Amino acid sequence: MVFKTRVGFTFYALLIFQIIMTIAFIILVIFMGSVSSTWIVAVITTLSAGVFFFYFLLAIADTRYTVADEHLIIKTGWYELIIPYADIINVSGGVRSILMQPALSFIRLEIKYKTPHGMTDIVHISPVDENEFLVQLKNKVEKLSLY
Repeated sequence: MVFKTRVGFTFYALLIFQIIMTIAFIILVIFMGSVSSTWIVAVITTLSAGVFFFYFLLAIADTRYTVADEHLIIKTGWYELIIPYADIINVSGGVRSILMQPALSFIRLEIKYKTPHGMTDIVHISPVDENEFLVQLKNKVEKLSLY
């Protein structure tokens, strides 16, 4: 079963802030720089902002969490994490975090799991239907402890 991500207000606020700062920087460069370098810097800034903006749109359109037969698949943009159910240790709800994670909301679920190297790691996700996600995950992971 595939779950889309919840997109929080702060994600949209960061996107708008990025657009405003890019426009302000381009205007500043045009009015403060020399003629020869002004357009080069403005074009480079616009292109880099475009890539950043494209990544934001890709994250909104492509972030999803799939409860498959044998593992949990977390995908956002070009990032994909596959966690076998046997490696999931626990899931905590109501976590608030600003860490860069495959979650587009500050209210998240925290999944603690064992890595292939035997270490413990965490990943934060923010499915829209959190309760249904937890039910589906609990059906796949018998030993799962939910907090």
